[in-house]
Amino acid sequence: MDQRLIKLIFLICSLFFLPQAAQASLFGQSGGSQFVPVDQAFAFDFKQQDRQLALSWQIRPGYYLYRQQIKLVPQQAALGTVELPEGLSHKDEFFGEVAIFKQQLALNIPLQQASKGPA
Repeated sequence: MDQRLIKLIFLICSLFFLPQAAQASLFGQSGGSQFVPVDQAFAFDFKQQDRQLALSWQIRPGYYLYRQQIKLVPQQAALGTVELPEGLSHKDEFFGEVAIFKQQLALNIPLQQASKGPA
């Protein structure tokens, strides 16, 4: 599997989870509250077996992922249909009614094509 693709997926996903932590500190929860780094709050792992790509996140207690913010942008690869689970309904003070994931998220994505390239 092209390592650049995996790094890009991880980076993009991580960027969408960071605003939750930033928002909390901007809007009055900064008094003694410490947020862990994104890679600790959302531990990412992946596996590729043949033409199947498995992505997983272990979500630290007290954190959650917004379903609407999950986007996969492959480079040098073509992915099949990505089907996200429904998630849990959550009333967010800034975004209203949203779907979130707690504890873990696992995605199995068909890999239609992948090019080899420098990592």
